[in-house]
Formats: sequence, structure tokens, C-alpha cells
Amino acid sequence: MDGRTSGCGPPLSPGGLTATYISFNMSLPLMGVGLVTLLLSLCFCCYLWKLRRQSSEERGYCQLSFSPHSKKMKNDVCPVCLEEFQRSEKLAVCPCRHGFHTKCLQQWLDQHNTCPMCKARVCSHAGERTGLITTTSAV
Repeated sequence: MDGRTSGCGPPLSPGGLTATYISFNMSLPLMGVGLVTLLLSLCFCCYLWKLRRQSSEERGYCQLSFSPHSKKMKNDVCPVCLEEFQRSEKLAVCPCRHGFHTKCLQQWLDQHNTCPMCKARVCSHAGERTGLITTTSAV
């Protein structure tokens, strides 16, 4: 053996390190770029989470999966289409705790701003609204 190999590993460079190592001058900027990318991704995910939460508040109802033993809803049958809810089915629940199929409630809310059961107000905002632009109706 001439001292340039270490038996079972790759051949060693003249300095004693393998050629796959990156110098400190190159690794520091790469780590910085990776860290900035990670922080930007985290900020973007938090922003999307905030928009999603805002949209559920603007819709006026929340969406849940149906469970027969849940105390979050007052009914087990959709009052609009009169079909029973199935286990783990996605439902829309008004602030008054009446539950509906999401499609049924959305069709109702396109024409009315109230719960189909008790006529309680569901949507707090009338008109188009996003997290970036707020439109006010001029009467």
C-alpha cells in the first residue's frame, strides 16, 4: 500500500480528505440559501393557513365530519334534502348548530343569508371579499 488508500474506502486526496467534501467557503452560503428557503416556505404556509381560517369565517359556517355521537350539531338528517348523514361525511354547520350537506347549504345561501331551519343570520358579510381586497356596498 502506498498510503493513498485507506483499505476499504475511497482513495484519499493528497490532503487526506475525500474529494466529496465541500469547502467551508461554499457550504456556508449553501446553508444560508437553504435556511432562507425554509423560512420563506414556513411564512407561506402560515399565510395560507390564515387565509383558509378567514374564508371559513367569511362563509359563516364551518365544515366538519359527521359523527353520530357528536354534540356539535342539533340534527342527524339534512333538513334541505331530507337524507340521513353518513358517518365521516363532510357537513356544513351553521353558527346555530344546525347541520346540512355542504352542497345543500351552499345552494340555500346563494339565495338567502339565513339558516334554513331557524332563519338565524349565517353570513356576516354580504358581497365579495378577500383577504387582500375588501369591497363595500355603496347604497
